[in-house]
Amino acid sequence: MKFRKEKDIIIFIGISLGAILAGIIIFLFIKPFIGFLLIMGGLIGLTAGYIAATKSKEDLIEDERSVRVREKAGYSAFIATLLISGIVSLLRLLKISPSLTPSRDVAEVVQDIWIIGLWIFIVFRWYYNKKGDAE
Repeated sequence: MKFRKEKDIIIFIGISLGAILAGIIIFLFIKPFIGFLLIMGGLIGLTAGYIAATKSKEDLIEDERSVRVREKAGYSAFIATLLISGIVSLLRLLKISPSLTPSRDVAEVVQDIWIIGLWIFIVFRWYYNKKGDAE
């Protein structure tokens, strides 16, 4: 197995190791939860860097179909997220939904909509990959 030693891969692996080290320090001395998140993010980054370093350059290049599927899924997810945020705003203005009344912070609602948008993107990408045509 050949390990590529390109500058970008080495920097990415170094940043991941730095995040793990910072996470350990923060975990021990400041906030355990934030430290744990940094450690987990560093481990995920280290794994991704290792995978990228052991694959050839040709394996990492996307074909046109994958690019089109991702573009169409992103556009569709953006439109769906806009519709959801519009409906949430309308419900909040009309005070129909008790969970969306002004007692709930706006940042929490935006965070929920962001997470829903990410899941919509994943579902649309799966759907367009399964469907086979992304025009």
